[in-house]
Amino acid sequence: MAFGFLYPRFTESRTFRLEQDELFAVVKSALENLGWRYQVLWGKEFQARVPPTGWSWHHDVKVSILPGGVIQAESKSAYREMFFDFGRNRKNVETFFARVEQMTGRQSRDNP
Repeated sequence: MAFGFLYPRFTESRTFRLEQDELFAVVKSALENLGWRYQVLWGKEFQARVPPTGWSWHHDVKVSILPGGVIQAESKSAYREMFFDFGRNRKNVETFFARVEQMTGRQSRDNP
């Protein structure tokens, strides 16, 4: 559980042995498959909205495709007044990467 005056967020990067265009297609498909509404920002970044659950409000997930096959995902509350995330940000990022790995049939390498 995270607490702070700058609302909680969780960021993780993982490396996949795929070309940039393949990564773009996989990220797009993963977001669609999860049912997260999204828009493409600047060609290699996605901004997605995770629907609310019984215990939390909307969360925003930003996914960036970086050089070297790296995908970076960051989840944060869509509302600044949320001080507790109850692990939801980490869960969103892990859910996203699990779907990417499922769709590629490949396991990623975690990046520190």
